[in-house]
Amino acid sequence: MAAFVTTRHGKLHYRAAGSGTPLLLLHATPRSSRAFEQLIPLLTNEYRVIALDTLGFGESDPLPSPVSIETLAASVADVLAALGLTPAAVFGLHTGNKIAAALAAGWPQHVAQLIVCGMTHSIIINQAARDEAIGQILSANPIVPNQVIDPLEKLDRLQGEKSVQTIYPANYAFDFAGSLASLSMPTLVLELAAPSEAHLPRQGTALAKLIPNGTARVLERSDRELLEQVPAELADAILEFLAAN
Repeated sequence: MAAFVTTRHGKLHYRAAGSGTPLLLLHATPRSSRAFEQLIPLLTNEYRVIALDTLGFGESDPLPSPVSIETLAASVADVLAALGLTPAAVFGLHTGNKIAAALAAGWPQHVAQLIVCGMTHSIIINQAARDEAIGQILSANPIVPNQVIDPLEKLDRLQGEKSVQTIYPANYAFDFAGSLASLSMPTLVLELAAPSEAHLPRQGTALAKLIPNGTARVLERSDRELLEQVPAELADAILEFLAAN
């Protein structure tokens, strides 16, 4: 099913499937909940899966002005409260991992378990170094909707095109490591080790050590396309962590 929830910062679109313990999925930029189409069915035997279009993307309302990661997290908190889905397990990919971290730090009562997932550049501990690495990725691979062949991703990029230039400064400004260090719930840092980032030192284990109840895991030979290429491998990592915590 798909529906909308009105929050303090705008209307958010979500997809839901399955039953049981709630599991929230937060997407990367410039995608939407459509990116999780292959992953969701692999999780619904055990969980009530809710995949959001964060503000500015997919079918949700535009980004608020001014925008911050904390503002986006507040809108997600409103969705969970409105749907009666707290506490939930929360998974965030790339920009979604920042929103997930802000949600867990600002509304810990809403988050039972947390998974922050991303390629190495997305989880670099030092904020300035992380921002520089993200900027290099964007410069080398600009987000151009017409270059995308997959129709779902192309639609996501077209719908989110106006938000991209605004969301990244909010991402850069967010204290990711500091927010994670404040958490008490079980947290998994899931590092996607892409061959294209072999020049970057691995970050997951060191980042997990900052988190009082943190652990780390690496998915080898994986990148931002893992949702389409290896959804079963990602689902296994998610389910194993949640079952153990």
